[in-house]
Amino acid sequence: MTWMVTGGAGYIGAHIVRSLKEHGHGVVVLDDLSTGESRKVPADVPLVEASVLDRVAVEKALRELSPLEQWLETLPGMQ
Repeated sequence: MTWMVTGGAGYIGAHIVRSLKEHGHGVVVLDDLSTGESRKVPADVPLVEASVLDRVAVEKALRELSPLEQWLETLPGMQ
């Protein structure tokens, strides 16, 4: 399973990202870097620089970087 961590370039989010990776999970970080730092995201973890308020960027990240295509298709307005 792949997890999307919003705010994954911040202090707490970066710890969550590392913990998920250590436990064998796939991880994608979505962060607008307003307070986070890209250097906190491991090199092998995709970083999507966008706000959680940017619906188009979030949908694109979910479609391209995590196996949620079928789940997304069930949500209103996400087809």
